[in-house]
Amino acid sequence: MTSAAFNADIGRQQFLNLFVTQLQHQDPMEPVGQQEFLQQLAQFSTVEGLENLNDKFDKLIDLQKNADDISTLQALNSGASLLGKTVRHGTDVNDVGIVSEVRKNEGQILIQVGGQLIPISDVQSVSTTPIGNVA
Repeated sequence: MTSAAFNADIGRQQFLNLFVTQLQHQDPMEPVGQQEFLQQLAQFSTVEGLENLNDKFDKLIDLQKNADDISTLQALNSGASLLGKTVRHGTDVNDVGIVSEVRKNEGQILIQVGGQLIPISDVQSVSTTPIGNVA
């Protein structure tokens, strides 16, 4: 049985059924000791606790994915506000141009400036002034 196909409610019911069956069919002359029953219950509780912990981790991962999606959308929105604007992205006089595209690539937000993809974090200044007038 794969863990993906495991249903905690069914597993719990199966354990209890086996446990009761074991009690009903034990040898009255040599009953199973209390310690063995306690060990079985403790093992079952441990497995059940791990299942609950796994469910909580899955929910946490889903929340993190949603937060990452929101963060990416916010970064793309920031990049979109640069479309059509003149940006300076380096110290060279030629490190200036008009933003024509915004995209996400390998987790990084990039803007296209004069045919070159630049990380949005490299932008040093933004202007609505045409390129020829940028000092």
